[in-house]
Amino acid sequence: MEKFFQQGQEDQLVVAFHGTGGNEYQLLSTIAALYPDASVLSYLGTYGSGEERRFFAPLVEGKLDRNDFERRVADFLENEWNDIEKKSKIIFIGYSNGANFILGLLEKRPQLADTVILLHPSNFVYQFEATDVSADIIVTSGAQDRISLPGEVLALSQQLEQAFPHVHFLLLDGEHTVNHDEIDRLKQYLNNQQSKS
Repeated sequence: MEKFFQQGQEDQLVVAFHGTGGNEYQLLSTIAALYPDASVLSYLGTYGSGEERRFFAPLVEGKLDRNDFERRVADFLENEWNDIEKKSKIIFIGYSNGANFILGLLEKRPQLADTVILLHPSNFVYQFEATDVSADIIVTSGAQDRISLPGEVLALSQQLEQAFPHVHFLLLDGEHTVNHDEIDRLKQYLNNQQSKS
């Protein structure tokens, strides 16, 4: 997979996955706002190109092409995981299609990261096993989001709660986009979590 790497000053690594039609630079400003001193490893989706670029095949009648999805998840874990150097803290962040891809990774490897930020994911049929993994999982949705419907994303967060002890659902006023309000709310939440530890 093509990727972008930027060395940071702290012993943190943010691993990023863009949304449909995005690229490996799409989430850099969001990451800079949330983790300004971290190293960044951002991946480019391998399916399609331009506005159709994504991490797995498009839906078929509203459902995942499970064979393609699981093959691409397995391929990432087999070929890319060793490139993710173990820092003192690993953060996974994905937007839309990239967030859905991270959910596939969590199905196979729940101990993926210390923090997982899922920006506007979709509630496809995922299977998570109950775990005592201490990862902090943050799930966002917009009240006006017509792609990742807020009620369905809330149901997804509740499903995640059955498997992961620390899940936080963040509902915003916006649409299917990451705006300044969402970044500010995420910063506030992350700062509060840091002050507790």
